[in-house]
Amino acid sequence: MTVRRKKKVRKQRGSRVYGYGRVSGGHRKSGSRGGVGNAGSKGHHRIGRIADMIRNQRGFTNPTTTQDLSINIGEIDEQIDVLLAKEIAKKDGNNIKIDVNDLGYVKVLGKGLVTHPLTVHAQTITARAQEKIKNAGGKAVSKTKDK
Repeated sequence: MTVRRKKKVRKQRGSRVYGYGRVSGGHRKSGSRGGVGNAGSKGHHRIGRIADMIRNQRGFTNPTTTQDLSINIGEIDEQIDVLLAKEIAKKDGNNIKIDVNDLGYVKVLGKGLVTHPLTVHAQTITARAQEKIKNAGGKAVSKTKDK
């Protein structure tokens, strides 16, 4: 019988991996598949096993859903013109009234300068923030006073 075509192995000579790649172990037996049949069904052949382990950890918090609930009094003072324009803050005579709960914050911290007389309503206001607000001629109103 006449050979019409050379074998593929002749073309692959010298290539070391013979067209089966390097990473997975190549054209081998069931070891490259992780076993035959249902082998590994209780372990390494489960789909999404690592994701399930992370999801079922106690105390696991997705970092993308956490939110900062505090704002510095200096940031409020810097943004006061924008807040007045958007009508989040209201001018009451010489005093400017603002409720930080409307901005989505719970706590007011004392970092920064206060140059406007502000009446700040918040759930919690630190002592340093209260002092700065009073020194600027304003008033701090909170549900709980932080020490």
